[in-house]
Amino acid sequence: MSDFHGRHDLFLAMLDKIAFSGTDTLYVLGDVADRGDWGIETYLHLMEMPNAVFLVGNHELLFLDAYRKYRTSTERGFIRSGEWLLWCRNGGLPTWTAFTRLSPERQKAVITYIADAWLVIPDLVVGGRHFYLCHAAHLNTYTDRPVRYREVRGRTARHVVWDRIYPRHTYLSREYDSLNYKELYSRYPRNTVMIFGHTPTNFLNKVDSKMRGRIWHGGSGHLIDIDCGCASLTLKGACLGCLRLDDMKEFYVAGNKGKAFKSRI
Repeated sequence: MSDFHGRHDLFLAMLDKIAFSGTDTLYVLGDVADRGDWGIETYLHLMEMPNAVFLVGNHELLFLDAYRKYRTSTERGFIRSGEWLLWCRNGGLPTWTAFTRLSPERQKAVITYIADAWLVIPDLVVGGRHFYLCHAAHLNTYTDRPVRYREVRGRTARHVVWDRIYPRHTYLSREYDSLNYKELYSRYPRNTVMIFGHTPTNFLNKVDSKMRGRIWHGGSGHLIDIDCGCASLTLKGACLGCLRLDDMKEFYVAGNKGKAFKSRI
């Protein structure tokens, strides 16, 4: 799953729908919070799931950048800082408001959890299929092992969580394929599929009859986008998608069908 954007209700509903259990492993490809009100709830939930593997997205980096600025600035300096203003423009205010309600110990635990998350998982093998997991883009260099955010940071990390390096249609041009995916296609198994989020799939014209996002397949079978639009401005337009790697079955929970929950903040 990917890109919950504060819709903890949809996350819980999806766990119920897929009958998620202790024998399963959940990969979350970033952008847990912002825009919606309950991102902190989802972080706290994931932190208690030993079988959840969390990768950072661009909204996690915005969160961390703003938090570091907060720790090193006066209150006036913080609210006028570029880090805070950029995060707010990207929907960070609900996340920060909920974060400030936590105890100092829980705040530290959330920040530590995010900062220690994965950046890419390059060769996950499930059912004989090879997958490359990331939030938005693969690393520009080859790696044969999972890489944590704290190992690279800087421009490299921002590339992985921010850059949209594929065209907005259902296939990649031959030129683009050879120039930008050379490392991925030449060093990894030929059947490797990159799974990512970041870009709502309705931007790629992958929607259902009600204009809700659906999982997008492109790149001649080498790309899958699973961000189905939890950040939609309309309740009915929001949708959470889940891809089961064992058999590639897709699951969806619509924005107006979230499960009620009791806040722990």
